[in-house]
Amino acid sequence: MKTWEKVNVPEDVGLSSKGLLQYLEAVEKQGVEMHSVKVLRHGKLVMNANFAPYDDHMPHMLFSLSKSFCSAAAGFAVQEGLLSWDSKVLEVLSEAAPEQPSEWLQSVTLHHLLCMGSGLKEESDNIAGQPEIKEWAKAILACECVREPGTYFHYNSHGTYLVSRMVQKVTGKTVRDYLIPRLFAPLGIPVPFWSSSPEKTNIGGWGLYLASDSIARFGQCLLQKGVWEGKQVLPLEWIEKATMAQIDNSNGQKDPNNEWHQGYGYQFWRTRGNRYRGDGAFGQLCMISPEKDMVVAATAGTGDMGKEMQLLHEYLFPATDMEPGTEEEQKALQQKLVSLACVWPQDDGSGSLPDGYYKNDEMALFFRENEDVLTFRLMDEQMEVEMQFGKASPVLFPMNPGIYTDQANAWMGQYGWEEGTLHLVARNLNGPQRLEMTISFQDGKMEMDTTKSLCFFQYKGILERH
Repeated sequence: MKTWEKVNVPEDVGLSSKGLLQYLEAVEKQGVEMHSVKVLRHGKLVMNANFAPYDDHMPHMLFSLSKSFCSAAAGFAVQEGLLSWDSKVLEVLSEAAPEQPSEWLQSVTLHHLLCMGSGLKEESDNIAGQPEIKEWAKAILACECVREPGTYFHYNSHGTYLVSRMVQKVTGKTVRDYLIPRLFAPLGIPVPFWSSSPEKTNIGGWGLYLASDSIARFGQCLLQKGVWEGKQVLPLEWIEKATMAQIDNSNGQKDPNNEWHQGYGYQFWRTRGNRYRGDGAFGQLCMISPEKDMVVAATAGTGDMGKEMQLLHEYLFPATDMEPGTEEEQKALQQKLVSLACVWPQDDGSGSLPDGYYKNDEMALFFRENEDVLTFRLMDEQMEVEMQFGKASPVLFPMNPGIYTDQANAWMGQYGWEEGTLHLVARNLNGPQRLEMTISFQDGKMEMDTTKSLCFFQYKGILERH
């Protein structure tokens, strides 16, 4: 497996240590929770920023960054003559076609699905949230088209599911299994987990788990026009089509400063600075700059992707045009890199936990503290979950499948008291989800606030002790 050639200092490949240091300081100052950021230039590893407890080899939920890999599977299928860009979805998936499809639906092609121009109704993107539906493709296509295909951009993750279904239909393999010998193995990417539908089809538009190192390998291969270690791995025709604007994703209202108005390819976004990217919710990112010969691969847990990308445009990419960093700045960057960590609650010894059972009409909570480990159990109409929190240092605990995915995830939790208020933070080590909770106790009641949590239950209210 290829190992990255590392530079001694970023200046070896024309990047300023000062600029990279300013980027990391801005991330910290502006509260953008990054988990891992890998920066490559001229094919060499310039910066590997891992924010403990995360690292660049830890599989991470990619959310919609999964789409770019699904698109690659379609590219291979076209290269092998199993599909064409003009393949009609109803012809390939005839078993899922409505009895009397409209002319617009009959004209939807692989190209339309890949560029988010299918014209399908918005309701077609809500199928996964309806557990009673077992035949996703049929349900999506039953929603019909409300616009002529190719004339209007509408972001639709279930359209990507149809791409995954088409690839599986013509290859007899899920997109993950199809990509193993064609992409993952040649690039040295460990075989990943990819969530599947009730039809046993990889979801395509989300559900893939990859580490930032694997994302970086994909990005570098794209930058090298599909060549990896002297061999053509990714189809060149697909790369050219996927990374150029195929549709106006502003629908005629382009704002040059809007990151999401620069054009859309085949499951890739054009971006400011003449770059392109694949991205996923909460900060998962693969951004490629051909002009600067750079790749940025990131996993994160941020609710503000616009800010995440603004910091790249404002600090990281401009580091190629800055004066070289001084020896002191180079040392400061290295010191910063070894000290990066997510923020956990600290304890000032100002409180003690009244063990017990608290409830209201919406939920019930149970607390137990034993040997500096706090166990917390939440029960409401939708879920029951148990979490653990260490005092002064985080503890590891599993989270059962079914809450976010059919894949079990590892979590870490830590708690502490600050001026009589209890603070708890738990993080999914395989995704962006983060629980942040503050609790105050008084007169047999507890006031709980979880509104700073990311992708977890949002609640603020009072529960009574029982």
